[in-house]
Amino acid sequence: MTNIDMKKPESAIDTDTLEAATGAGAPHHKGSKKNKGTKNKAKRRVAKALAYFALLFTGLLVLAEPWLLIPVVALVLAISLWD
Repeated sequence: MTNIDMKKPESAIDTDTLEAATGAGAPHHKGSKKNKGTKNKAKRRVAKALAYFALLFTGLLVLAEPWLLIPVVALVLAISLWD
């Protein structure tokens, strides 16, 4: 046999090896990472809006009744001491 006979025809290229080498068939696809980032951004925006709403609402309650500042200060102190 000669070297020419031992070569694979071009149609017989191992596509699994090619996909693994290029990362085309990898389970960690870039698209899934992009969608995950979008979900995290949406969650952060909702949490930020909720935090600002709570801060504004608490501020309005404290302006209406100044004694409500005591539990707010206690809560802030407890969160700051939390480890």
